[in-house]
Amino acid sequence: MGHEDEYTEFKKSTSELKEGMESIASILNKHGEGTLYFGVGPDGEVRGQDVSETTLRKISQAIGNSIDPAIYPIVAHEKTLDGKDYVKVAFSGNDGPYACNGKFRIRVADEDVLMSPRELRLSFRDSESRLNPWDSRVSAKTIEDVDKPTLQRFVERGREKGRIRFEYAGVKDALSRLGLMEGDHLLNAGAALFCPSPIDDLKMGVFASHARTEIIGLQHESGTLFELVRSAEMFVISNTRSRVDTSGPGASDVYPEIPTKALHEALMNAYAHRDWEYGGAVMVELFNDAVEIISPGWFIEGQDPEAHLSGKDASSVSRNKLLTQTLYKSGDIESQGTGIKRIKDECDEAGIKVEYVEVPSGTKLIFHRNDAFGQSLVIDTPTGDKGDVVVNDGVNVVVNDEVKKPLSLTVRQKQVLDIIMRDPSVTASGIAEECGITERSAQRNIRKLRESGMISREGSDKTGVWRVHI
Repeated sequence: MGHEDEYTEFKKSTSELKEGMESIASILNKHGEGTLYFGVGPDGEVRGQDVSETTLRKISQAIGNSIDPAIYPIVAHEKTLDGKDYVKVAFSGNDGPYACNGKFRIRVADEDVLMSPRELRLSFRDSESRLNPWDSRVSAKTIEDVDKPTLQRFVERGREKGRIRFEYAGVKDALSRLGLMEGDHLLNAGAALFCPSPIDDLKMGVFASHARTEIIGLQHESGTLFELVRSAEMFVISNTRSRVDTSGPGASDVYPEIPTKALHEALMNAYAHRDWEYGGAVMVELFNDAVEIISPGWFIEGQDPEAHLSGKDASSVSRNKLLTQTLYKSGDIESQGTGIKRIKDECDEAGIKVEYVEVPSGTKLIFHRNDAFGQSLVIDTPTGDKGDVVVNDGVNVVVNDEVKKPLSLTVRQKQVLDIIMRDPSVTASGIAEECGITERSAQRNIRKLRESGMISREGSDKTGVWRVHI
């Protein structure tokens, strides 16, 4: 039979019926399903017991009288090959928290532990959220609160992806077609995506150590979800190293310390899957050995971050189903549950270790920085030649051992640079659309970046690509 664990409980006989009921409730409160055996010892060995119709009825009645809310388990008479009788009780339920004779317990390893008041409050709240998810509830926001350019660009991205078929014809029409309106008010999913946050929903900092006693820099931001993701991307890019290979002919290739695709996916996930009811902000913290992204709320029950990182689990179940389904329509996230695996693949290719850690405030994603990333100023080229490497450590720019001060960029120029780094084939009109500015303004910012030597264009305006030289 194996061993007892968080899903499985063994009882020597139905003389332990009361304790068995407690195990059922505690397992349901932790995992929503499990198995209880009568006639099996703690070591997993079937010892057998007398089993009759009366025995099965007694177990079924005990479950009905002890467990609240009601569940409907499968109670079966089983027999080993050598003729020993035992009972298998398979149970499941998603209407928790479950009480056993008025007391609430939760499974910890192979023990049934009384739930704390805080655990019980959270369990009741999670139960309500399953029946009435936060992102599907009506908010206080109306169409007057919507950032119209953000919504319009969202619809355009969805049309380019082929996932949105209607043309933008105004705020209310678009939100109604996206299923984000009820009457004159937005649902919470729509408010989270398209209404600027009234509070600082993004807090960023650079610290000298994990003790956080020496603060190098702090930055708080409010805005729409998309603006916050862009701000966080630029904060990380601006405060970490970038390596540029100048060994080849023509424009050089840039290698950000934290892969930009992985960073974008991680930040988008931090908002898309966060616990919005918990409150608090998404936090981005930079240390000399790590970049950490903390979002409120841990993975929901049944979702294992390690299984997602390894690719063993591609489940797309989310606490914010409506919000994530909406983001999928624009291509900002993928709903197939492969986002975390893509983060790991990008980081593996860059030699960056990545992991998820549960913390009191929720979920912490850690990108472990490599000390050696900026130590060498030369790399081996495929031909065996040595090529110069430009390293931007967020403080100085080092070129062939000569220290130069980094160029000062405006917020808009950083935004344009970020877009180009994510999409080297983007055009001036595409930049204008994403930034919510005129094409003339986009061209002016592009020109400033070209004049500074930070970017160059290869090929024509329509079919060429950008090269970044940080």
